Amino acid sequence: MLWSGLLLGSQATDTLTTAVDRARGAIEAMPISSELLSVGGIALFWTFKVLIVASAAAALLAAARKVREEDHRLARVTFRIALVAVQAVTIGLAAVSISNVALLTMI
Repeated sequence: MLWSGLLLGSQATDTLTTAVDRARGAIEAMPISSELLSVGGIALFWTFKVLIVASAAAALLAAARKVREEDHRLARVTFRIALVAVQAVTIGLAAVSISNVALLTMI
């Protein structure tokens, strides 16, 4: 749950810095994010990010439950892979947020 919470925090930070950068005239470089922003604005962008976090948390919880109940080797591997993926994405989003703040100082 810790990493899911950190992922949600990094998604929130990315959303906030993206909104501020766009308000100052920056253009979103990520095609999917750009499309979400153009279709539904920051609300749709944030909703999509929350759904991503919820999906990741659900996958982690399901794998962890399977490990606790039956201790299958495949469940342990699945849990570890999912956890490492969430950790990598969380760290990557922190870097993106720092990049967004750096961009903001240049605008």
